[in-house]
Amino acid sequence: MKRISFLCMLFLGSIAAGTPATAKVFFRVEASPLPPADKTGIRDVVLLWPLRDLSVAAELHSQGYRVFLQCESKDLAAAVVSADRAAVTGVIVTNTAPSSQSPAAEQLRAYLAAHKSLTFRMLVPGGKQPQMKGRLVIERDGVLQVSSPSSQPWLDTNFALVRLAQATDPHSLPIIYDFHWDMSGALPDAWHPDADAYLVAIAEADAIRSDVTIDLSGSLQRALVAGDPRAWTLWKAIMPYLDFSSHAATERMLPVVNLGVIIDDVRASYEAINLMSRHNLAFESVRPASLTLARLASWNSVVVFCPLNKEAVALLRDFAASGGIVIFVNTHDEFPWHSAPPLRQESRTTVYSIGAGQVVELAEPVVDPENFARDLRRLIGRERSALALWNSLTTLVTGYREPNRPDVTLYLVNYASQPDNVQVQVKGRFTNVRLESPEERCCVSVPFVERGGFTEFTIPALRITARVHLDSAREGSAAP
Repeated sequence: MKRISFLCMLFLGSIAAGTPATAKVFFRVEASPLPPADKTGIRDVVLLWPLRDLSVAAELHSQGYRVFLQCESKDLAAAVVSADRAAVTGVIVTNTAPSSQSPAAEQLRAYLAAHKSLTFRMLVPGGKQPQMKGRLVIERDGVLQVSSPSSQPWLDTNFALVRLAQATDPHSLPIIYDFHWDMSGALPDAWHPDADAYLVAIAEADAIRSDVTIDLSGSLQRALVAGDPRAWTLWKAIMPYLDFSSHAATERMLPVVNLGVIIDDVRASYEAINLMSRHNLAFESVRPASLTLARLASWNSVVVFCPLNKEAVALLRDFAASGGIVIFVNTHDEFPWHSAPPLRQESRTTVYSIGAGQVVELAEPVVDPENFARDLRRLIGRERSALALWNSLTTLVTGYREPNRPDVTLYLVNYASQPDNVQVQVKGRFTNVRLESPEERCCVSVPFVERGGFTEFTIPALRITARVHLDSAREGSAAP
C-alpha cells in the first residue's frame, strides 16, 4: 500500500480519535454553605454520598450551582433516587472497572438510559496533584536511584492517565478524574493549597480536554462564606483561570498527533506512556481491537506494548512499508519480516528495513521510562513530530483542531513556579499565530517563522497557561 493511501484516509482516522468536547472544572465541597455562584465563578460542585440532608443540594442549586453527587458504584441506585428527588444535575460514579464490559459500566449505561434528566460521569482512579518536583526517582535492577534536582525536573501530570482511560473504552460514558491535595510541607500560617496550585490544576484539565474534580479546601470554603479578606484575595486570583477555561472551544476537538500507542495492560505500560507525555510526544493510545487502517492514517509512527493478531501485524507491516516507523516493546514473537536479515542488531534491539520504513524490536520491557521517551523522540525525529518544545523542561503542550478545519489550537501548561520561555514548533504552514491567556485576553499576535514545513515561535514568559491559535488559509496545511 502506498503512503498516499494512508493520507487519503486521514479524515476518517481523525474522527475515530475524537476527544471530549469540553473540560469542566468541578469543585468537591463540604455539605455546608457557599457564597453564590456569581461571586465564586464556580459552576459545578460535587457533594459526597451519602448526603444526609438533601436540602444542602437544593440550597446550592438556588445559589446558581449545578450540583453533582459522587458515590461508589455499589451505592448508585440509592444516589440516583436522591438525585431524582433533589435539585441535582448528575452523578459521578467511582470504583468502576476500566473495562467497558464490566458490570459496573453496564449498570451505568442502564441508568443513563433510564434517567435522561441526569448527567453521569465515570471517575478514573489514580489521579495526582499536578505539580513540579525537583527530583526524578527511577528503579534500575531493583535499586531506586534519585537524579539531581537540576538534571530533569519531575512533573506530576494526569495527561497519560486520561489518554489511557480514553483508550480503554473510547465509546464509553464521559470520564472525569480527580486528585487530593498534597498537604505535606504546608505552612501553618499560609493557605494550602495556594492559588498557583489551583491554577495549574485548572490549566491542566483544560489542556487535556477532560473534566476534573478539585477539592475546595474546607477551611477556604468556610473563610469565603465568612468574608475573610485573605481568602477572597486568594480566590480572586483563581477566578480569571476558571473564566478562561470556560471559554475554551466547545466543538468536538480532534487531537493533533503523529504517534500511535497500542496497549492492552494499562498498568504495565503506564510509566513509559507517562514519560512520553512528559516529553511532549504527540500521541494517542488505542486497544488492539481499535487498530484500523483509518487509525493508521493519522500516524507516522507506532509503539506496540502488547501482542497482536495476524491481521494487526499485517496492517503494521504495510504501514512500515509505506514509510512508517513501528516499535515493538518486549516482543519475542515471530514476524513475517524475520525471513530477511535485520538492518541492524544489538544486544537488546533489532531493526528491520521494510520498504520505505522500519520496524524496531526491543527484547525487554521498558526499565527506564525517561531514557525510553528520549530515545523514542530521537528515533521519530524532527521531521515526523507534530509538536515540539525546546529549551523548556517544565511546560507541556497539547494540540487540537476541529473536524474539516486545518486551523490548530495549542494548549500550554507551565508547572513551574516561575515564568518559562517556551519555544514551540508545529508541523504545518500557518498565516497567523495568536496567543491568549488569563493574563492576556484574546488575542495577541505572535511573530513566527516557517522552516522546512514547520511553524516556529516563542512565548517569552509563559506564567502558567496559554492557548495559541494557528490560523491557516490553505486546506490541509496543518495535518501532522
